[in-house]
Amino acid sequence: MKKNKILYTINYDKIVNFKERVTRFTVRFEFKSNCKNEDYSGEEFAHLHDTGRLTELLIDGAELLIKKANNENRKTRWDVIAVKVHGEIILINTAFHRYITESIFNNAQISPFGKPLYIKPEIKHNNSKLDFYLETEKDKIYVEVKGCTLVNGKTAQFPGSPSARALKHLKELIELKKEGFRTAVFILIFRKSEIFAPEHIIDRDFSETFYEAIKNGVKIYPMLLEYKEDGKVYFVKNIEIAEKMF
Repeated sequence: MKKNKILYTINYDKIVNFKERVTRFTVRFEFKSNCKNEDYSGEEFAHLHDTGRLTELLIDGAELLIKKANNENRKTRWDVIAVKVHGEIILINTAFHRYITESIFNNAQISPFGKPLYIKPEIKHNNSKLDFYLETEKDKIYVEVKGCTLVNGKTAQFPGSPSARALKHLKELIELKKEGFRTAVFILIFRKSEIFAPEHIIDRDFSETFYEAIKNGVKIYPMLLEYKEDGKVYFVKNIEIAEKMF
């Protein structure tokens, strides 16, 4: 499988200094001193499109890659795209997961499914929505997508906080598999790591169900990606899943 394949381009406008996370969806930042434009000086606020804790990323000394919002009437003029910390640039805007995943589906070198004939995002199932429904010549497939930015040592982990929603989706995929559909979870990993494991200390229920899903035929695909300062998202490689240790 070809490495370092460009999947998607996410442009940003400026790199600024992170100051603090004010609310779940808002961060405060400071423009760099070398920015001479009067409109871009001092401190401002940006929208954060990621509900995870991110406590290991949004720290003193971190920088943010931000983009000016299209809507001039918004309370925050900027959107956070990524954070630059620990020697990495880490995509933390979950709004782009959909487009990255669609690019994977349409890339024969990376996709595990073959050429899609039909792709439907946000497909309703029971009382919730799954991220994708696909059809190929052979299969009807339901796919859920999870973004991963938590790393312990060389192990990428999800979730970063208890997630009843993620647990519910795993259970739905198990049921859909029993009904004869092909089911899968894409885990988009945006930090350097060598193996993936569910975070059983933070969310044991999810971890237990994760391995139950594998036993029931739900395919899990942890994919190591990289967002670089050129604004491009690269596919690096698939990584293995750790054996259950609890």
